[in-house]
Amino acid sequence: MDVATVTLEPWSPWPLLFPLLAVVAGAALTFLGQLRGRRWMRDIGAIVLVAGGLTAVLLLAFLSGTWDQAQRKDALIDLGYEQPTFGGGTGIVGGQPGDIDFTAVRDGEPVTGTLQWQGDDQWLVVEGSG
Repeated sequence: MDVATVTLEPWSPWPLLFPLLAVVAGAALTFLGQLRGRRWMRDIGAIVLVAGGLTAVLLLAFLSGTWDQAQRKDALIDLGYEQPTFGGGTGIVGGQPGDIDFTAVRDGEPVTGTLQWQGDDQWLVVEGSG
């Protein structure tokens, strides 16, 4: 059973800045359109406001998971694994991430294992325990 430790960088939510700016701009357009009696400005502002909010929710829902998946895959490839795929983990248990099962190919042989959270950004790669 092989064991290695990897560091996975956490996701940074900076991409949410763009839809939040759209929400602020949409709110400003809606407000100014209402003050000046310009329906077109108010309508465009409402559309931008709703679209920005929906975009922020969708980015929050999908980007962090996509980032985490890519970080795990790159870490295993750096350790010499090929074609890594991940199974369902136990999720977050007691405020801490649970183990994440993986399958991959190493030296031409299929292997299974788990990624076990060690605290902070450190994960233990345990081969043969999946």
